[in-house]
Amino acid sequence: METKPRRGGKRRGATFALIMVSVVVLIGMASLTVDVGMMYRARGEAQAAADAAAMAGAWRLLDDESLAGTPDMSEEIVWARDTAAEYAMKNKIVNEGPAVDIASDVLVGRLNNPWDPNEELSYTNPDTYNTVRVLVRRDDLRNGPIDLFFAGIFGRATADVTAEAYAALRNDVGGFRPTDESGNSSLLPFTLHRTAWENLLDGTFTSGDNYSYNEATGAVTAGADGVYELNIYPGGGVGALPPGNLGTLDIGEGGNSAADLARQILDGISADDLTALGGELMLGPDGTLILNGDTGLSAGVKDELSSIIGLPRTIPLFSSVVGPGNNANFTIVGFAGIRIMYVKLTGSMSSKKVIIQPAFVIDGSAVVAGPGVVPGDGDFVYRPVELIR
Repeated sequence: METKPRRGGKRRGATFALIMVSVVVLIGMASLTVDVGMMYRARGEAQAAADAAAMAGAWRLLDDESLAGTPDMSEEIVWARDTAAEYAMKNKIVNEGPAVDIASDVLVGRLNNPWDPNEELSYTNPDTYNTVRVLVRRDDLRNGPIDLFFAGIFGRATADVTAEAYAALRNDVGGFRPTDESGNSSLLPFTLHRTAWENLLDGTFTSGDNYSYNEATGAVTAGADGVYELNIYPGGGVGALPPGNLGTLDIGEGGNSAADLARQILDGISADDLTALGGELMLGPDGTLILNGDTGLSAGVKDELSSIIGLPRTIPLFSSVVGPGNNANFTIVGFAGIRIMYVKLTGSMSSKKVIIQPAFVIDGSAVVAGPGVVPGDGDFVYRPVELIR
């Protein structure tokens, strides 16, 4: 009996071929998914390493010598480079800490307008450097490329990854805008003549160097530390204050009481204090701001002032004042970072003292120069380090 050939074999062969093609496609898709995920991870980790390194380096740009009126950033620049390299290595890219070349991958310089993406770092005056740029790479030049799991099947076994970050430490402060996020401003309700401040920094008008600040402990003790001091009671002694006014400011609603001054000394200036000014204290387009004076620097705030000895604070600087007492109008032109070293508000007028010295202040409520914000005269008041590119 004749039998007919079976056709199922061809169908099975076609099905097998289709399955094999599908398997290859699935493997290709799986390899693509795994390797794309690997690249996404590597790029994210590289950027995190660059960001951390740039920010850590920028924090090193606080020049202690400038507090003594003799700026010299040479050591700080070295520390910034070394710190950036250290923090880059701590942030691994696909399980390996990336080494950076301190000479070419870590650049330290100045940006006058860090938010301008087209401005290049300036290296003209090292004592004004404010920015650290870090390049992190995993390629044939540095640290080796990233190994891919499956892409080698298609002829690509590795991939290069690079990331760049710029971080700036800015002190071109034009005002303060306290918020819930930033907290209160570091401003004290006292003002000092700009000339007195400048003379303190150049050493031509000081009360000497009689107190020492220990950065490690935060303690203030008797003895020299190389940073000149000034008695700001009353007004730095430059003869610029009117009768009935001892350099206090009415920051907030009119007629600050002794209780208001005490609170602002302890806690700083809040957004509520600045409600009458629209929630911020800002220099105008001409670089000035008018603030009313107050007569209230007295023994009533002695304890509050004593309680913040050694802590960094900001004082406004004024260029001129018109009117007496509560009617005084101070023309504010900038801000300065200080710490209080000694307080004595009892006894004879000649024996009363509020001794300050220059100090670094980091204030998240500070607003730096930008559109509509004019940087003021002053020193040592900074925004926290920020990533800018």
